Amino acid sequence: MLIVEDYYGCFDDPLEKYYQFENYSKDDDGKVFFHGMGCIEKPNYKELYKGYNKKAFWNLEQPCAWYGNVEYMRKSANTDDYFNKIITNCPYSGPWLNELQGRNTFVFLDSHLPFNENHVVDQKEEKVHDVIYWGGVHHQDQMDFLDSMSGFNYNFLSLGPAYWAREFVHSGYDKYITATSLPRAKMWELLRKTKICLMSNMLYLRPSQVAQIKAIDGWEKCEAFSHLHEARLPQIKCRMIESAVNRCLMLVKNNPWKVDEFSFEAGKDFIYFNKNSELPALIDDISRNWHKYEDIVESAFQKATTKYTVKNFLAEVEKELDD
Repeated sequence: MLIVEDYYGCFDDPLEKYYQFENYSKDDDGKVFFHGMGCIEKPNYKELYKGYNKKAFWNLEQPCAWYGNVEYMRKSANTDDYFNKIITNCPYSGPWLNELQGRNTFVFLDSHLPFNENHVVDQKEEKVHDVIYWGGVHHQDQMDFLDSMSGFNYNFLSLGPAYWAREFVHSGYDKYITATSLPRAKMWELLRKTKICLMSNMLYLRPSQVAQIKAIDGWEKCEAFSHLHEARLPQIKCRMIESAVNRCLMLVKNNPWKVDEFSFEAGKDFIYFNKNSELPALIDDISRNWHKYEDIVESAFQKATTKYTVKNFLAEVEKELDD
């Protein structure tokens, strides 16, 4: 299977740039796998590879596509029927689109968001930090995270307020930032030295984005939109796999979809919390009694490093194209 990559539109240092797909790419069986938004944003790729018998694309931006512009939605929905398979990272967009289109194009894989096994560090490291959050401030949830963390030995990694939701750009929460644009490998080092990673596998929408989704015919049939009245969607983020691989305990905001459980088992591989007000006590207990939580971290590490590998992911993609 030939693997074609173009990271146009990506952040400078995303996880997917570390997959080293070039080590697996072979142009010998009439199959091609597109990786990166540039492959569908730029028309030359579809023209260049149209003669291949089986074509797949890895769609990492669903469900975000459904509140983008109409042309972006059409590309994400494969309305030109170019691809035989779309490997989606949204477990709800796929079944919804398959039903609407009367096809079985969209697939959610077991190893849907892998980690390159060549970057796994087997040796445990001393935990010198209590807690970390990385990302932006897009909702009251993240502000509560940062307020809860601030009394501990914490790190807040962010690209900065320019990348936050507009209503939070001047919130003053940039005062908590400990590093901006930290290289991914350095972030992994920091995770290995940290006990807890706070995360929320949800997207928080503006009213205009909710309206864009409701303009789609049949939007009500998609489970991802079941709580659109609360202006939020589920999204599987890379924080889970990166925390698990680096033995950092995943402390996850509970959500109606339990989307986190497509990857890991609650109570065995990670811990839910229900209310943000619980966080100070939880962080304190985990920090003081780390030995009680190490089995959870180890369970997640073993699952991530044996099941969610690049090799397994690509094998699943090939199997889907062969079916």
